[in-house]
Formats: sequence, structure tokens, C-alpha cells
Amino acid sequence: MHNLIEFLENTRKENGSKTAAEAADGILSFSELRLSALQISGAIYGMRGAYCEKKMIAVYLPKSVKCLCAMLGVLYSGNTYVPMDCRAPANRTKLILELTTPSCVITDIQGKRVLVDIGFQENKIILCDEITLSQAVMSNESVENVIRKTQDIDPAYMLFTSGSTGVPKGVLIPHRRVINYINWARDFFEIESNEVIGSQAPFYFTVSAMDIYLSLATGSKLFIIPENLFSRPKLLMQCLNEQNITLIFWVSSVYHHAAKADALDGISLPSLKHAWFVGEPMASASLGYWMKKLPAISFANLYGSTETDMTVCYPIAKAPEPHDMIALGLPCANVDILLIKDDKTAAQPGETGEICIRGTCLALGYYKNPEKTNASFIENPLNAEYPEVIYKTGDLGEMRDGLLYFHGRRDHQFKHLGYRIEAGEIEAAAQRFSGIKNVCVLYDEKKQQIALFYETSQEINEIEYRRALAADLPIYMLPAKLIRLETMPFNANSKKDRMLLKKQYMKEA
Repeated sequence: MHNLIEFLENTRKENGSKTAAEAADGILSFSELRLSALQISGAIYGMRGAYCEKKMIAVYLPKSVKCLCAMLGVLYSGNTYVPMDCRAPANRTKLILELTTPSCVITDIQGKRVLVDIGFQENKIILCDEITLSQAVMSNESVENVIRKTQDIDPAYMLFTSGSTGVPKGVLIPHRRVINYINWARDFFEIESNEVIGSQAPFYFTVSAMDIYLSLATGSKLFIIPENLFSRPKLLMQCLNEQNITLIFWVSSVYHHAAKADALDGISLPSLKHAWFVGEPMASASLGYWMKKLPAISFANLYGSTETDMTVCYPIAKAPEPHDMIALGLPCANVDILLIKDDKTAAQPGETGEICIRGTCLALGYYKNPEKTNASFIENPLNAEYPEVIYKTGDLGEMRDGLLYFHGRRDHQFKHLGYRIEAGEIEAAAQRFSGIKNVCVLYDEKKQQIALFYETSQEINEIEYRRALAADLPIYMLPAKLIRLETMPFNANSKKDRMLLKKQYMKEA
């Protein structure tokens, strides 16, 4: 295999009539999903006059079956899809479109209004609502031609992550990475065609690749869980029961909130077989709650990033003690983990080093950003024999008893609600407000809160300040706490004294 659409092509031949995806906007079988995707690829063809392959095409739609069809339609056209957050501030949406310069954007009526308002060319917008059954579709011969011409190192899609300078970074994901990742997961966890996958992650978040392509690869049903249920844990558990969900792959915070709400009280979830988590570290108390309530479920801790996908996995056999650190585990297929110290030598067992990754799991780099790419995707300092690119995660880890353990970040990135966030992006937005001299963003791991310290010599209307931040930042990046300082503390190296602020914030919080 060297193209992700081969998963759907293979599955629909044997399971064409099976339900492929279900959401509030409809239900499609695998054959219907393929037809809808081909109709969208036909619309792309109609707009461009010919298939212009290996171009960026943005998908600006809410998470839905319709959005899934659009993303697959882009792949069938031989191009690269860029899923976007429809709820992001207009300024951020405009910035991403300017960085991406997509050949066209697939959206709906509501999305079109937003795009036109921020200045995107109307003649480059495809309205998926206007694509009908009469739309010309690609022939089987054309599909085979796209598959034949695709190399597995070609980008399948691009996801945007937070950037330290305030500018988001586009991460290019090649076909081979996802193919390797899905084939590993299918075999390792013995996933069958009768699974029902309960999808939580937004389609612009890297975790969603497991939901989507594991479904297409195995013939499992993808059920897109209504987003509002994730803030109502008891109703969320009822949904899992009603939909006979067998597999969930959620960020750790969802499990944590469910445990705090005792959402499993009186609910057995007899259909659920697999519960995997990712994102920020899982609290042992939260995992213990789930394992006690659902002792027959297969739990697993997975670790990865947008730049690397899932790279290590730890199947958990028994509930952890309250203060145990949960292991990240061992590498997945075609992945190697290196722990490299500051002196560019390998960390020995028991020593802490930066987690670096090599293998098929790597992204191609950052779109139109060679400087950032070269800073993160580096030559392996442990290999002087031939060229070998590895990815510096910025995470610190330790090998202990043959397993990898996480020891925090070496810079100022953090993970919040499953998103990897650069403090610098929030700081760049916060600094633009009138009257602000210096700002510093810290993350409270215990409370899972973002704190913004700001220095000003004048009174600031915090309501207006928060409103200004919301115009530039997505919801998950907005600070929960604003702390005014008369003077920003700096250390001996003339850098913001984050350690002092952390101690002060933790004391006051």
C-alpha cells in the first residue's frame, strides 16, 4: 500500500453495504462513503478543469460525515487535505489560509460567509451542499491512476500546531506514516470488523487519524460522538451504551472528567472492549477508577505528537497505585526511541534524556518553514555513519525496567486538553493588547489551567482583555487565570523568571 484511499477501496469490495460512518448529519455505508468522496473529487476536477495533483486543499467544515467525505474526496483527487477548525477566531483562520495558499476550500454555506468575510476568493470555494448525485465522479481507471502515481512519502494531509512565534506550523503527514500506524494498531490490538469506534478527537487533531483509518482498514463503524456530551460525562457514558461502542481512543482529560463525575456509577458498558488514552499524562487515580469499574476492558497508554503520530504504547494489565507514574511503554512497529542528553550522547537506563524518534512515523516537516523543520528534524547525533533524520520532541524521558517514562518538557510547550501548545503563541497574542509591557504564560499541571501573567503600569479591563485574546486564540488556548504584575521578574540571564512565577502562582492558586 502507498495511498490511504486503498483502505477504503479494499474494504468496500467486501463490506460495501456495512455502515462506515454515523453522525448527527447522517449515516453512510462504505460504498456510499466512497461515492460521496468521488463526487467531491469530481467537483475539484470541475473547478480546476483537470486534476492538479499534490496541491493543498482546505476542508472548512464541522466534524461530521460530510467533513469525512470531503477529506477523502481530496485524497481521491490526488491532493493533500488540510482540515481546519471552524470555531477558530477569524484572524487565525485567515493566517492559516495565507500560510497554506490552498487551491480551493471545501465548505458549507455558513463557512463560505466566514471565508468571504476574511477575504478568501469566492471562486475558489466548493460548497459541498451543492454537490449532488448528478456530479461527475472519477472512473475506476482514474482512481487506479491516482493510486499508481502516489508515492507513500507524498503528503496525505497537513495539520496545524501551535507556533512559538505566534504563527501556527503546518505539519505534513505522509501516507506511509498512517499506513504503518494503522496496520500496527490493527494487528497489535487484534481489531476486528465488528468494532464500533467512538470518535472524540476533532478531525484537525492528529488523534483522529486512528479513528478514521482504523475504521476504513478494518470495516469497523465510525460513530462521531456529539461534542456537547464530552462536558456531560454521565450522558457520554449513556451514549456509549446506546451506540454499542467497543473502542474509544480519547485524550486523558476526558477520562479524568468522567472519573471526577463518577460517570460510571451504575453503568457497565458491556460492549466496550478497548479504551486507549493519549495527550497529557493520565492521572493514576483516574485510570484506577476506570479499571476498577470496568475490569474486563483492555486499557493502553499511547504517546506521540503531530510530528510523529503514536510512537510508543503500554497495554495496562492492572490498576496503578495512587502515586504510580504510568509508563509510556515500548516503541510501535517501525519506530525507534532514542534518549539523548545535552552532550549529544545516549542516556543510559535510569538517566534522563530528550525523547527523540526515528522511523516511519515521522512527518515530512513543517510546510514552507525550513528553519523550524531543520531545528526539530535533525541528523541523528548518535549515528556518524550515514544520513539519518530524527525528530526532537522536546519531551524528557527515562528508560526504567525496560519501559519508557515521561519526565516533562524541556522547553515551554505543554499539553492541555490533548493539544500541544506553545506558550509563545499565547504570549504573542497577549502582548498585542494596549498597555501591556511583558507577559508570561505558565501551565498548572495539577489544576490543568493556563495562567497568564501580565505586566502593566495602568488599569486593564480584564473583560476586554479576554475578549481580545478570544479574537486571536482558539478556545483551548485561552488562559483560565489572568494575574497582573507591577513588575515582571527576570533571572540572572535576563529571561523571565518562570520558576519564581510558578512558585508564586502555585502558592496563590
